[in-house]
Amino acid sequence: MAVLRFGVLPTILVMMVGVTSAVLVGRHRAGRFTVRPRARRGQEWRPTVQHAELPTPADDPAIGYPEPSVEQFAARTPPLAHLKLEGGLRTALDGFALGRAKRIVEAPDLLSHAAADAESWPVVELAVQKTLELARGRGVGIQAEGQVGLQKALALSAARGVLLAEWRQLEDGKTVWDGPVARIRASDAFTIQRVSEATERQQLPDLFAGIARRPQDFEVRLLLPYALTTAFYLRLQGNPPNAFAA
Repeated sequence: MAVLRFGVLPTILVMMVGVTSAVLVGRHRAGRFTVRPRARRGQEWRPTVQHAELPTPADDPAIGYPEPSVEQFAARTPPLAHLKLEGGLRTALDGFALGRAKRIVEAPDLLSHAAADAESWPVVELAVQKTLELARGRGVGIQAEGQVGLQKALALSAARGVLLAEWRQLEDGKTVWDGPVARIRASDAFTIQRVSEATERQQLPDLFAGIARRPQDFEVRLLLPYALTTAFYLRLQGNPPNAFAA
């Protein structure tokens, strides 16, 4: 079996390529699909173009971001509630985050793009690995039948975290660190919240389909935001991306 022989994440990549190829070949043979020349690089989707459409907050203060823990998502408290942000600033940051989160969630073929990037995919793999280790350590049982779907859901969540981190680096350059604490922007915390909410709505069925045992003292849904923020944190440790530089 491919999953057992090669591992789940490589199997996901093979499945993605295989399904896409089969659909395109079928449409071509049926006369419903025409092969078009590849678009020039200037016509490809780029986060910088998407971001240019967003209103920029008048103030987006720098904040510290330590390595994430799964407990931080359990309470569902508003982002940065401990900072006592002024109401107008909070509204502006959340409005900005809604637009950015929408673009991240709707980014086309994000998992495929991450898989093709030599710097992004190892971060996705490591974030998924850490998330699975956390799950097993908390007593979550994973069933073989739904394992591919579960790991694909985690990988997509992680890829969204990677994209957000790269966006931050495109704007601010190489991440500044105070020991293990990364310096990010307040809007990133709001974006993480919004992307996490959307990811839960989309991916919880696939996540639960791969769970054989749910412990009473742990919410399985927390695996999705944990994968996202772990990938976000790990990607901040790398160099700013070159792929989307305009």
